[in-house]
Amino acid sequence: MDFVIKRSTLISMLFLGITMLGIVSYKRLDLELFPNVQLPTLIVQVASPFEMDPSYIETHAVIPVEGAAGSLEGIEKIESNIYSRYGTTVIYYNQKTDLKLAYLKLQEKIDIVKKSLPEGFVANVIKIDLEQMTNQFMEIEVRGEGGIDRIRNITDKVVKPKLENIDGIAGVQVYGGQENSVE
Repeated sequence: MDFVIKRSTLISMLFLGITMLGIVSYKRLDLELFPNVQLPTLIVQVASPFEMDPSYIETHAVIPVEGAAGSLEGIEKIESNIYSRYGTTVIYYNQKTDLKLAYLKLQEKIDIVKKSLPEGFVANVIKIDLEQMTNQFMEIEVRGEGGIDRIRNITDKVVKPKLENIDGIAGVQVYGGQENSVE
């Protein structure tokens, strides 16, 4: 402690130098709204043209997709969600995984699985590209009792207007169901 008291000028200059270094470093720090980040995630979506029992979609579509994806290397975790018309399987890879190669390998596996899917089912591999998602900040999934068209109608007439009235919301888009129209 005596050293600090006796050399107060040296300590003050050292503190000032460290503070200046911090300020200069902060000013040079790049600030980006969407940094160049790659999410090590691929999505497989299996869709049916008709509303079906989710357990049927799980048994005949999602479980085969999970089995095919699970045989690949570099996977940390696999999660699936099943709905009345589709199932979504999210495959999380290690950060060190080459996502381009992983995409190709997964696509090959899914092409094999497509042959065994029930008639009318479609399977797609989706790569999340943050550069294309620059305008989407939030996604809300709406679920409820009744058919998908009833939920779409409620979403269009109740939820969408309330979200559009919030300050700072540039726009709201609704997907799914059938849009009501008169021809």
